[in-house]
Amino acid sequence: MELILDIEKLVAKGEGLAHHEGKAVFVSSALASERVRAVVTEEKGDYLRAETTEVITPSPERITPVCPYYGRCGGCDFQHASTEAQVSAKEAIVLENLRRIGGIDVSEGRVTVLPSVTGAPWGYRNRVRFHVDPEGGNAGFLSRGSNELVDISRCPILCDTLNLLLDEKRSLLLKAAHMRRSREGWQHRKRWVEVPAFAGDSQVSLSNREVSVEVLGKTLWADSNVFFQSNAYVLPSMVERVLSHVTGTQVMDLYAGVGTFSAFVEGEGRTVIAVERDKRCLELARKNLEATEFFTQSAEHWARSGRTVDVDTVIVDPPRTGLGKEVVDAIASWNPTKVVYVSCDSGTFARDCKRFSSHGYHLDTLQLFDLYPQTSHTETIAVLVRI
Repeated sequence: MELILDIEKLVAKGEGLAHHEGKAVFVSSALASERVRAVVTEEKGDYLRAETTEVITPSPERITPVCPYYGRCGGCDFQHASTEAQVSAKEAIVLENLRRIGGIDVSEGRVTVLPSVTGAPWGYRNRVRFHVDPEGGNAGFLSRGSNELVDISRCPILCDTLNLLLDEKRSLLLKAAHMRRSREGWQHRKRWVEVPAFAGDSQVSLSNREVSVEVLGKTLWADSNVFFQSNAYVLPSMVERVLSHVTGTQVMDLYAGVGTFSAFVEGEGRTVIAVERDKRCLELARKNLEATEFFTQSAEHWARSGRTVDVDTVIVDPPRTGLGKEVVDAIASWNPTKVVYVSCDSGTFARDCKRFSSHGYHLDTLQLFDLYPQTSHTETIAVLVRI
């Protein structure tokens, strides 16, 4: 079914919102104020999903995508908007989710919304997961909406070092794919081999090889198998923001990863406890940190254990699923003065803010960090304080 739609605004996933015969329609590749022709790709009881096929009335913020693979490759979904428009749209999406899901309206003046932090719009990404066909020699990313592999010779959002793996150093990527398929049983069941890659300052990891990254004068170690923020340009500002909100001498770092934030918080008379379920992450954290106590378990397991801690500040950097009720309840029971929440999903973040509010915590400060330009992904750092 083909429709002509007027896009009202952008919502989560960067989709345009329109309405047709009383149903909401979520339209990909559209911008606010545009009139588009779109084909329906999914029908549900109370909403539709559609794909733009023609822009009848373009927004002044619409631009020609830079990447020749855009529209086929599923990696980016926002290249049709100017950099400024992308940031504005992400800000609006975060605030809308806070209002709709969290019941928090920043226009009431109780929340300080700081200016968004941006960096280089291209060539910024230093961590990625390639999909590789080791037999056919193809490598790149999955196509939008399917499991087909788009063979790519250069990705404009990747740093130069990672782009070499798609081009003149592709043999290394193919070799890594063969090794992963032989060592990781689950890879045999998949059509394409997943090969994570992380570019350090001078070397690239395609396995558990440790490579170093300097952040604000500190050397941190990571490998391709663990989580590490993917934008080297914006990460220093994120670290500074987290550090600026740490209060007191007792700090808990949940979902600590390789200790990126703890590395800057520890010392100066502070006691830091890092909780992380991934044993490899904690191996690297022990290399990155000097005065932090480690616990190898999930934040959820820690919450269920009923442990009580004396803590002034809790730092959380959870996956897209957010914290979950039991973790929020546990944090609130520790009675910290501040919770510094690093979020990569504004929907689950808004939900968790509502849960914290039931324990007497108020969203005090919010700031967006444009960690993933050319995509609709949002990254925010927020501070919740005990009322």
